[in-house]
Amino acid sequence: MRFTRLFAGLLAFAFLATSFAIGCAPQYVRDTEKRDIDEAAMSTRLDRKDLNRLYKENVDKMMSSSVVGQWERQAAQGEAPVVAIFPMRNETSQNLALDALLSKFETDLVNQTAADVVSHENQAELIAEIKRQQSSAYNPRRLAGYGKQLGAQYFVTGKVYGVREQVKAEKRQQYFMFVQVLDVETGAIKFQNEAGLTKGFMK
Repeated sequence: MRFTRLFAGLLAFAFLATSFAIGCAPQYVRDTEKRDIDEAAMSTRLDRKDLNRLYKENVDKMMSSSVVGQWERQAAQGEAPVVAIFPMRNETSQNLALDALLSKFETDLVNQTAADVVSHENQAELIAEIKRQQSSAYNPRRLAGYGKQLGAQYFVTGKVYGVREQVKAEKRQQYFMFVQVLDVETGAIKFQNEAGLTKGFMK
């Protein structure tokens, strides 16, 4: 009888231990199963939420800028300007999905402005050339030539860069997204804004 009770106790303990281990074991989840999956920072690197935050701050400022108001007036007179999305420069050490931001810029320009937007998907060869010559991306003397190839009057462009600091085990990474609207013919800056955020590891 005593042996039976001891065996039953050990069996119950083993069952509880197994259940606890299964319940605490790492598992893959979908965002539909864990609603806050995108909220926690997993590192000091830029993630999708960070990029979206930087993008939104910049695009909100751009949409309320005087140059977008000018586009509205031009369109009302039957002369909607042609705008192209210029590739963004990545000056961080990270492999960022900046091409996805080009699609977001394109979508917002189409839906929220009166400008005619050149599809960046139709700029494949030009974009490849620009990426091979990143140093010329902000050279106003080259903009007129690129603009003529696309039939664009304005370029929306920008860059992402970061500053890193570390003291012992603690580190801080500051990121900035810089966005401009440039007049293709003159190279004049018609809009400029910079948004920033900081990520860190603190003990």
